[in-house]
Amino acid sequence: MSLGKTPTASVLTVNGHFFQAFLLGAFAWWLWPSSPEWWGFGLLSIILGVGAFGKTIEALRAMVKIYGREKELARLAATSRAPDPSDLADESALKNAGMIDD
Repeated sequence: MSLGKTPTASVLTVNGHFFQAFLLGAFAWWLWPSSPEWWGFGLLSIILGVGAFGKTIEALRAMVKIYGREKELARLAATSRAPDPSDLADESALKNAGMIDD
């Protein structure tokens, strides 16, 4: 996940990871075999369950990155100040320098 994403894109990314984890987990539960003769579905179910766990971890990592970015942006906003106009380039200074005509 790129840290330059907008907040909406970040939320959609995290929710997308959780949705994928839910789908993988649901399919893993649905495919779990009811008898040992279908052991292949059990293996597939375990693989899907591991994938669901991985997607959940990925979503949690994305949430931690977003929290860190928001915390850093709040710190920068608290320490910054509004820009002040410069007295070096007012109208009289530009006229005296011959840069503008009246």
